[in-house]
Amino acid sequence: MSVDEVAGENSPRLRVVIQTEAPAGKEIGLDAGILILGDDGQVRSNDDLIFYNQPTGVGGAVRLVSADDEAKSADESFRQRDAVEVDLARIPDSVARILVTASTDPRTDARFGDAALVNMYVAHADQPDAPFVVHAMEGLSSERALIFGEIYRRHDTWKIRAVGQGYDGGLEALVSDHGIEVDDTASPDGSLDSPGEDEEPDTEQNVAESVPDASSAEAALAADTGVPGADDAGQEIARPQSEPGTKVTIGRKRRPAPLPKDWASRTLAYLPRHAESEWKRARLFPSAGIKSAAEQEMRTTSILLATMEMVPEFGRAVLSQTGAPRGRIEAFTEVRFSMSGEEVRPDGLIKVSRGSKVWRALVEVKTGRAELTGDQVGTYLKLAKTKSMDAVITISGDLMASPDLHPFVVEARPSKNIALKHLSWEEILAEAMIVHEHVGVDDRVRARLLEELLWYAADSQSGMRTFDDMGKQWVKIREAVKNKTVGASDDSTSDVCDRFDRLARHVALRLSALTGQRVTAQPPASRVDTVSRARQLADSGELFALLRVSGAAGPVAMHADLGRGRIGCSLKTAAPRAGRTQTKINWLVRQLADAPDDLRITAHHSGSRVESTAALLKDIHADATSVMPTDGRDIREFTITMESSMGSKRSGSEGGFVTAMVLLATTFYADVVERVRSGRDV
Repeated sequence: MSVDEVAGENSPRLRVVIQTEAPAGKEIGLDAGILILGDDGQVRSNDDLIFYNQPTGVGGAVRLVSADDEAKSADESFRQRDAVEVDLARIPDSVARILVTASTDPRTDARFGDAALVNMYVAHADQPDAPFVVHAMEGLSSERALIFGEIYRRHDTWKIRAVGQGYDGGLEALVSDHGIEVDDTASPDGSLDSPGEDEEPDTEQNVAESVPDASSAEAALAADTGVPGADDAGQEIARPQSEPGTKVTIGRKRRPAPLPKDWASRTLAYLPRHAESEWKRARLFPSAGIKSAAEQEMRTTSILLATMEMVPEFGRAVLSQTGAPRGRIEAFTEVRFSMSGEEVRPDGLIKVSRGSKVWRALVEVKTGRAELTGDQVGTYLKLAKTKSMDAVITISGDLMASPDLHPFVVEARPSKNIALKHLSWEEILAEAMIVHEHVGVDDRVRARLLEELLWYAADSQSGMRTFDDMGKQWVKIREAVKNKTVGASDDSTSDVCDRFDRLARHVALRLSALTGQRVTAQPPASRVDTVSRARQLADSGELFALLRVSGAAGPVAMHADLGRGRIGCSLKTAAPRAGRTQTKINWLVRQLADAPDDLRITAHHSGSRVESTAALLKDIHADATSVMPTDGRDIREFTITMESSMGSKRSGSEGGFVTAMVLLATTFYADVVERVRSGRDV
């Protein structure tokens, strides 16, 4: 079946949903996944497995977007859904097939044969309720993993077909069959794996390289020449294959990585811990003496690119976000080219060499509050095509709501073979902090170089600006909410929603830097979701966003009620399957023994999607029956919520909304997310 024939466009965004329905008392524990395959039927690298421990891939073109469980009130059968979204327009030519898979929870003995219904449906992402492919799996027995279907390339057309292949050995057997080696010895705390064995050493350096439309947080919880290396132009770069020894962890990471004990006393998340001293430490990259914006930009660009070259662990961590291959990094600044008789001078050029293959990217940098323009970026895209470059990378203080968005509009893209990637300073600094504090750099001198970059970045004179402002429309919308004059179609309403999504990414990057574990923010999956959120803000005065933390009991919902002036964070966790209702309440309260008394606990009743009982933690300590269903029903899950005042300013200064939200989210992570387990693990 041809995708464009069904969906009406050549490269649509697709929503693929897997769902099961099992009898009462038999939960399957469904997990959808995607395998990205080359012409040989194998993954190109371990990054081509998209599943619960690695929820995005192919530069964000494939991602997990939802997980929805619901107990039907009529017969108590348990229905589960999991979904992925595939943007075919962004899939590179090296991809031949995209396998749609699903597996049962590896922590249980569930089989797909236990389900009364197992099916897949495919819809356009903008019309998720209008599937054009439905495929039911029948005759299942002991299978723990399934290949439901595949999206494959036929000439210039994407097509879809059902497969229906099962694996009794579960996800491990399925992925091993397609070129992935599974590691069952990974750390259970969910921290980042240290690179080392999977890297080939540099030829010149002997180093080991290393949303639903809803009105509350509850619903949010329920998505030229003259340049060195110019003679290498035109070489085709192949995506690196997985090296021997590279392994993927299939087992679920059951615990989130903990925050450092001194997190509350740190002034900046992107600064390494440093011993107190009465003397001011000499800095390798001083910011003193910068007299102009142009000088700031030139100095900061040079420092960044030089550090990426000299500390390959850091350089590769940054470049992995752009689609660059792993290899030896060389960086150049203020490069000059001639195009159509005029001089064109990007801020930098990055060259990555791997054997005889060379990948090159032009770099354009803005510091402080300087903005990138579509015209300028468009010129560099044309230059990249003329000089056979592989990518154009832009860097500025603009942290976007999603990694695949840009803070500018380019009128026309000259070639789909030239990647265009935007990185914010905050994304770069988060990578630097993760490598410095959690992954580690083997060489002491290179480790010090990376530390010096972080100290330089902490100085406002560096121009490496991080997210700290809700935008010019914030006060207007906040007051309009109070006066009930917000319009869903107003540009200012959409701007505030977008800013809140950026704030969520800011929080996620900060938590990633502090813990060493990837925390991701889930932006709206499509334009439809964006519009519905603007409508929600207009109707209810509420904003929400979701954070996903590996090993956590569930996603973390950040929400803001502009009418009440309150912000909050919430986490849902399934109640244990076995035990009395009182036992389940005690199980949760024990985990929150050191948590603040004003946490709100909501118990959701079995057999209903809407009925619940809520009480403050201090009241439950005094009387556990205060949260118990009064009609004798059981509890299927709990929601834990922490709230605080949202501050009066729009900025990240003291008393500002950004500061308040960051503090609340980090406190909630420490007091709740780190401690609370899912009842499914019991």
